[in-house]
Amino acid sequence: MKKNLIFCFIFIFQFSLFSLHALEKSLFVTLGPKIMLNTDDATKSAPSPVMYSMGAGGDFLLENNVLLQAHVSLFTNYYLWDGERARPAEVENRTATALSAMLDFTGGYLWTLGESKKHLISLSGGLGFLLRYGILSNGVNSDEVNSRTGTKIGDDVSEINSSFYKELGFLYPEITFSYSYKISETWKIGGDFRNYLPLGAIINSRGCDGMIFSIMLKLSKKL
Repeated sequence: MKKNLIFCFIFIFQFSLFSLHALEKSLFVTLGPKIMLNTDDATKSAPSPVMYSMGAGGDFLLENNVLLQAHVSLFTNYYLWDGERARPAEVENRTATALSAMLDFTGGYLWTLGESKKHLISLSGGLGFLLRYGILSNGVNSDEVNSRTGTKIGDDVSEINSSFYKELGFLYPEITFSYSYKISETWKIGGDFRNYLPLGAIINSRGCDGMIFSIMLKLSKKL
């Protein structure tokens, strides 16, 4: 039920963005790595994994240089079950492969710099929704026993999927910094840096465990 409400909210919000009467609209694609901070040192989890993502989205420039954005990036990662929550895993200790989508909704301000007005810088803040679904990793036997918990690996996959949406583990407030250069009146190229704060971990006294840093190449086309 909770996941259905999340998807419903995201759909309505994204539809509202694309219905905006904006001064300028652009579509863009992104490509680059995400680093997820893993502070766990008690299990065989992976040290802060690097996940390679690709994505797409839309920029909506309103009056007074207010910039709204919707963006989705897709990536995968391995996870294991430690008996309490899902943890990033290295390939030799993997249980599930998570198919992941980070949905970003941000708002901020756009600056146009230089005499040619070809340099664009934006600073934004908003919310990211990390949607994940784990499947049994290739080459892993569902009947194997988890040496740490004594449970079957096949059952651990279900626990991992439940863990993704407990304690607000899907909700990430974010800060975004972006730079673009106008190649022409239609095309722009640049970079995008995002810092995702793990709201669930912070509220539940786990500090920055699960924090995500993202660096992406960004190519935009004006509509």
